[in-house]
Amino acid sequence: MTARAMTLCVLAVLALSACDKPKPRHPPPDPMEAAPPPPAQALAATLPALSGGLHKRSEFARFSLDTIGRAVDPANRQPAVIPAGEPIALSGFGLDEVAKRPAKGVDVVIDGTAYGSTYGAPRPDVAAYFKSPALAAVGFKAQLPAGLVPVGDHQAAVRVIAADGKGYFESPPIPFTVQFSEPKRH
Repeated sequence: MTARAMTLCVLAVLALSACDKPKPRHPPPDPMEAAPPPPAQALAATLPALSGGLHKRSEFARFSLDTIGRAVDPANRQPAVIPAGEPIALSGFGLDEVAKRPAKGVDVVIDGTAYGSTYGAPRPDVAAYFKSPALAAVGFKAQLPAGLVPVGDHQAAVRVIAADGKGYFESPPIPFTVQFSEPKRH
């Protein structure tokens, strides 16, 4: 037997012996089990809120909450239901209608707790609607880690930070539900 044939024989034996090792199995999560609390590092991934310490202004918040997770237009398309166990993205726009300018920023509020968002995304549709090129970058997006919002009914709101940074306008509450997904039937 040549050295090459011997090497091939050894490799074949090794490959076959690897097939006998059981693969680790990960059973699917029990949908009736309570969701575990999110890890501490996941909670730190949210952006800091800008509205802390500011006063709530009485004027109407000019905003749109376009999505909560997979729910599109959650204020008008009820019930807004999103699956548990996934990060939750909230997106839309907000502007300071009193000053007729972009806001200083936008926070999203879930069950009374404010979370920061990235603000200044292009929204040419908003600028066109208000006939103001100054309002072309008023979009926001907040990303909440999976597990931060537990299974159940919740309330979301949008806080638009006034252009001068001295207060905020808050939207009415928008209800939504986080629930376990129904298993797919085959």
